[in-house]
Amino acid sequence: MKINNLIILTLSVFINLTSIGQTTILTLDNVPSSTLCNDTWTEQNLDLSFVTGTSDDCGEGACYFGVEPTFVWLYPSRLTIDLSSLQNIQYVEVDVVSYCGIINPQCTYAFLMDSTGIILNNVENTINNLGSSINGDPETLILENPTEGFISELALSSCEGQVNEIRIYQNALSTDQIELDDEAFTIYPNPAISVINIDVSDNLKFNATLYDLQGRIMISKRNQPAIEIQNLPQGTYLLEIKDLDSSQRIIKKIIKEK
Repeated sequence: MKINNLIILTLSVFINLTSIGQTTILTLDNVPSSTLCNDTWTEQNLDLSFVTGTSDDCGEGACYFGVEPTFVWLYPSRLTIDLSSLQNIQYVEVDVVSYCGIINPQCTYAFLMDSTGIILNNVENTINNLGSSINGDPETLILENPTEGFISELALSSCEGQVNEIRIYQNALSTDQIELDDEAFTIYPNPAISVINIDVSDNLKFNATLYDLQGRIMISKRNQPAIEIQNLPQGTYLLEIKDLDSSQRIIKKIIKEK
């Protein structure tokens, strides 16, 4: 079956899914209890990790946290979420509970950052939930994406607070952005050092474009089964494969190693 037929069969399903936008929900319900600072775990195909606090946090250099069945504690430390694989992020919601005390009631922060680490938007808690974690009322922090560019990272920090749930909202996709079937492509290796190979089914005519996380085009090739990346800096990139007949596309995160 040709790829265009596959697209037609799944088109109505994708329209229903994308007409109101896409939402990725991180419940933090299955964080490994053995997690250490700088360890990475995956939820909804996104990488998360606890890291040391920065000068933007209340505990610079600290990495103290706790893992509960339905939330995580930050006291103090920073939780980072890699968002570089998501497109068209509109805004992010984070449910937090803060127990910072009367002297320093605002001590739970959320940051949206680009690929260079520049903070694009940030918010802090306004409610100080004195008392036990059982009785604390969650507050929802909302961060809008102020640009049309890529969001690389969401970072959360607190002196003494818990993160209950994270919701990432993406803009609704137009019909020319409906994704191709994943089975139509094989992209390997990933991570890659010098070459990315692209295998396509049914003689599909395609254009392959590699972007950096600021949306700049690094390489663009038409109907080429291999893309040389050996001269690119180490880091994360986004590879867009576009069907030249239908203008439909798929985007994959690519890791370039030394």
